Amino acid sequence: MICFRSQFLALILQLLSVNMHAGAGTKEIIRSVENNLLPAVLIAGEPTLKLEDRMAHYRVPGIGIAVIKDFKLHWSKYYGVMDSETNQPVSSRTRFNVGSLSKGLAALTALNLVDNDILKIDDNVNIQLVSWKIPENELSKQGTITPLLLMNHSSGIMHSPAFGYTRDALPNLIQVLDGGVAVREKATIVDKVPGTIFQYSNPAFGVLQLLSTDLTQQNFPRLTQSRIFKPLKMKNTTFQQPLAGKHLKYAASGHFRSGEVLPDKRYYHPNMAAGGLWSTPVDYAKFVIELQKSVLSRSNKIISPETARAMLSPHVSGNYGLGVFLREMEGEQNYFGHMGDTRGFFAGYIAHMTDGYAAIIFTNSQNGASLIREIMGSIAQVYGWEKYLPPEHKVAELDQEAMGRYCGQYALGSDDGFEVRLQDGSLHIDAYDGMQLYPVDSARFITKFRPGHIEFFLHENSDSISAEFHFADDLGRFIGAPKQVRRMQHGEYLPSDLLRDDQIALAIQGYQKIRDLNPADPAISEDRLNRLGYALMGNQKLEAAQAILHLNVELYPESANCYDSLAESYMKHGDNESAIAYYRKALVLNPNSANATQMLKKLGWKN
Repeated sequence: MICFRSQFLALILQLLSVNMHAGAGTKEIIRSVENNLLPAVLIAGEPTLKLEDRMAHYRVPGIGIAVIKDFKLHWSKYYGVMDSETNQPVSSRTRFNVGSLSKGLAALTALNLVDNDILKIDDNVNIQLVSWKIPENELSKQGTITPLLLMNHSSGIMHSPAFGYTRDALPNLIQVLDGGVAVREKATIVDKVPGTIFQYSNPAFGVLQLLSTDLTQQNFPRLTQSRIFKPLKMKNTTFQQPLAGKHLKYAASGHFRSGEVLPDKRYYHPNMAAGGLWSTPVDYAKFVIELQKSVLSRSNKIISPETARAMLSPHVSGNYGLGVFLREMEGEQNYFGHMGDTRGFFAGYIAHMTDGYAAIIFTNSQNGASLIREIMGSIAQVYGWEKYLPPEHKVAELDQEAMGRYCGQYALGSDDGFEVRLQDGSLHIDAYDGMQLYPVDSARFITKFRPGHIEFFLHENSDSISAEFHFADDLGRFIGAPKQVRRMQHGEYLPSDLLRDDQIALAIQGYQKIRDLNPADPAISEDRLNRLGYALMGNQKLEAAQAILHLNVELYPESANCYDSLAESYMKHGDNESAIAYYRKALVLNPNSANATQMLKKLGWKN
């Protein structure tokens, strides 16, 4: 770990100043930004952070930054490498996969069609669609799904993560919307009454993409190129899936949280509108500037000022417009922006609605979210952004004896938990990289790197302690009510704890016990166990990964994807014979599995 970190830091320092787009007058500003990163929660008296240190801490190989001031690009700069294996430096031409930042460009494309009387924003989507229809059910009949509802996430179409595919196993969009054995997604359904509730939906943007292409008879990359990227001179941006030519040549590789490059380098998205965009920070800044100007009636290259204002206005949710999140500061909606992630990448931007400033930050790491926020905090402080930074907290005085009574292992669900320990006179929590806990009163603590809190409750006449746990997720969101947790008894372990300590057999017994108590427990869902298996593979714990993926096969014997993942773990371990056996099983369950077919061919198996 120490060796990896020191090598990583040295590499970043070596590449820190490459490809800087800045005049002499801004270099001091850039240095100030680099040396004064701010955590998500500000605590009085705490020092600021340095960019190179934080890149090494989060194991983020590469970053691109663009800063907008007075409706113009003020500076851009690039750090680190496109690929941790090749060490090719990030440059102004490096394309990053920006995940859900795609939605803003997809919405802009649809709104351009609205302004040109091609798409009817308030008409029934199914009447306008040609090549596919949203399946009807009792819920969909209670409202009309319109393009407006697709863009503001109130269509009632289900929430579903956006899955990526390798270039040799890339389905088309209709296959993704239909779901089934050929793809990883479930079939698209309406599970809420249209127009009644905000529900973030990647499939809804897939429908918007299909609608746009049906009405124009152009594929999505060509449509966006002609209507958006060419007018805005976004030469390094594309929705092309898979990448080819110059876009592939300059495409960054994605990286696991461990800092290792993805085995397939990058993944692709048939649902391009939801997460398929490849771009540079400077190119994306052109979209942001155009939108900022359009709202003020200073430009109409793509959409009218009235349409731009609708895009940046709240709809069913007070915090979402059309393809963009809206940020309310001190009772006013001052900012718009988005965070986006796909496998191996994280990107984000924030922009002021009226004053012409913004920041766009792209990374080629799944660990990029917190780092992006820390950089944005520094930019906001250096430039004096209005009503952006949160207020500072003052730390309460609390002695070690008072803090020590809260120490212990806490259970957060059947297979999730954390440890609170006393270290160097302060409380620390081993969740989120072992962050320090700062007391704001005798029982309530905060951290620097996650908004939220933990509050402890001592129970009279008992040594038992419970706590209210309410920290934001990786995207900075508070999902649901605070979670109630309990301090575990001595000798009590969660299955994930046992895995961490390489007690694999006991861990598997623990998961089996969870299944016996509650087969529907989310701790043993197919997706959760699959993600756990891949996380273990990424950390080179191949034996543990195989055990978890074997359990997944045991629990979900009809899932081709479970066998596919298990086969991959054996292939990584060098056991090609077992890998072939499990890929063949995946192919029996799903004869259309392009990935299993491709892997069997790679392994030399002939039918």
